[in-house]
Amino acid sequence: MTRHAFAALLIVTAYIDDLEIASMGDGALRPPWEGSYKMTPDDTDRLTAADVVGPDGLVYPDWTRAGVQGGIPDVPTVARIEDFGARPDDGADDSAALAEAVESVGDQGGGAILLGEGTWHLDMPVTVRHDGVVIRGEGADRTRVIFRYGLGEQGIRFFTPEEGGRVGPDTSIQLHCAPTDLQTMRIAIDGLVLRDWTRGRHSGNTFAVGVSARKAFDELGDGEHTLIGIGGYADGSQRRIEVPVVLDSEYEDDRIVPRATIAMGFVGPGWEGPTLPLAQDGERGATELVLEDAGDLRPGDVVIIDGPATERWKQLTRNACRRGSYRRNMLEVTAVEGNTITLDQPLRIEFPVIDGSYVQKFVPIRRCGLEDLYIEQTENLWITASEFVNAWDCWARGVTVRMCGRNPVYGHLAKFCEIRDCVFDDAWFKGGGGTAYCGWDHCFDCLMDGVETFGLRHAPLYQWAASGNVIRNGVFHESDGQWHSGWTNENLFENCVITSVRGHGGYGYGLWASPPEDTAHGPNGPRNVVWGCDVQSERDALWMGGMNEGWLILYNRFVAAAGEGVDAKDASFDHVIRGNVFVLRDGSSPMVNLRTPDCIGVEIIDNALYGGNGEFIQGMAEPEVLEGNGAHPLPDGDDLPDRPTPPVGSIYRWQLENRR
Repeated sequence: MTRHAFAALLIVTAYIDDLEIASMGDGALRPPWEGSYKMTPDDTDRLTAADVVGPDGLVYPDWTRAGVQGGIPDVPTVARIEDFGARPDDGADDSAALAEAVESVGDQGGGAILLGEGTWHLDMPVTVRHDGVVIRGEGADRTRVIFRYGLGEQGIRFFTPEEGGRVGPDTSIQLHCAPTDLQTMRIAIDGLVLRDWTRGRHSGNTFAVGVSARKAFDELGDGEHTLIGIGGYADGSQRRIEVPVVLDSEYEDDRIVPRATIAMGFVGPGWEGPTLPLAQDGERGATELVLEDAGDLRPGDVVIIDGPATERWKQLTRNACRRGSYRRNMLEVTAVEGNTITLDQPLRIEFPVIDGSYVQKFVPIRRCGLEDLYIEQTENLWITASEFVNAWDCWARGVTVRMCGRNPVYGHLAKFCEIRDCVFDDAWFKGGGGTAYCGWDHCFDCLMDGVETFGLRHAPLYQWAASGNVIRNGVFHESDGQWHSGWTNENLFENCVITSVRGHGGYGYGLWASPPEDTAHGPNGPRNVVWGCDVQSERDALWMGGMNEGWLILYNRFVAAAGEGVDAKDASFDHVIRGNVFVLRDGSSPMVNLRTPDCIGVEIIDNALYGGNGEFIQGMAEPEVLEGNGAHPLPDGDDLPDRPTPPVGSIYRWQLENRR
């Protein structure tokens, strides 16, 4: 324990009997692996193609490719929704017309579909599956889309198939039930149960369950049958629906079914072909991978590289979470020579052979967008307003979302995507399971710029293997910033204003990084960066749960009503905390608390502490550098010291303008 920690202890008299003192051992005083991200410009033998020396002499991740490559394009308008029978302001359902428009424009090679001034209604979701399709309004104040898909008075329906329709072996059967207090769902044909669903820890506001009809053909013959759906609720009540269908074993169901959980979705094909194991470790900074067999990979193919979360790796990182993907990236193959493939970007983290790391071909949807319109959801169903899934170089710009069912505009398994100049206002559901988020999930080199949110849970947010992403120039009202789960790494929060409260499901910290003992989320990975932000919170300004290596906390203003400036534990190490202003209002907390002895290698330089207990450092670890910090009285009332002035206005823009 440090001398600073002793200063905060209450001295008591204690009597101890039959006690054996055991050494913690050297291993308890150090992180479980050697750090590799803390470098200086002089470490030329350690710098890789994944590193950028910044204007302040610090070594940063490379964000020069974040966002749509070449910028969001000006896609010409090639169709209007009126061309497909829709009319504004008539109250009629326009979803069939929009679905026909996106298919037609997609079949013709892409272009923008214009939704003109007025109000349009979607009673069903619409999914874009072709490259190059843009859905465009005339401005969020002129083009309104009201998404009103619902379950009617019964609170239960089959999304697919239609009543009396034919059902083949590959037909998707989807049951939707009113979600409030929903505990179970069952899909059956006659007396044969095809699928049972039971609420779990991460079910959130789930309302949908699906299954293929293939099992029915093993036990039931062709002909007329009854499709049965049952929803069971916490009070013991049930909702039940029965519809006639025709089983037809010869029927090949090639209908394009929209993604039920996205109001206006952009969805690519995704995984394709076999997994191709690495024959040699994928080293950080490498652009070549040696595979056991390169299969049929060709230049121009997109691959996902994955490092499975093995028991070895989970023990190393103390990860108690049993689910999720942690070490991933999406990359383009630029050359293939034998079993060696060359990638368009260097690896940000290592992908070791010992964990069965592999690549697999991946087919994304490309160059699609949503622009200049307003979306409002009228029903409390767990449906995201718009989402880019299996996507590459897609964007949302000038979009306002009011009362999303799950998330406003989101990305999942997306690369080089962009969300720009949008407003996201509130959500129907703010419970658990992943909802009311604004950020990037399983996304790589994506950009969010100029977004304002109101009343969401976690905003801004990174989760589940997200890496190389940038969220900047955002204003986030009444939500906390998070690295929410899954070994997120090398992401940037820049010039964001965050006001964190607990009333909407946030945790009350300004910024929060999930800890390794969290069985729902697991720890976060190396070299995330917070630059030039303004963060106000009810609790600790920055809470770091552990296993966090080499984070850069630079030139921010943190204002905490109660708690510490930075609270770090469990091998949260090798950080640089420099040039920040900390305003701690409770009068009893230190600027930085390194709670466990393995929080080594931390540099705390040139920060200003206002209020708190006047201590720069407490805890069980000594910082590697502690210099240039100043303590000041707590300001009166609502007066706050100025935000710090970084050495350049934007580290993201500086990298673009001074690319190595």
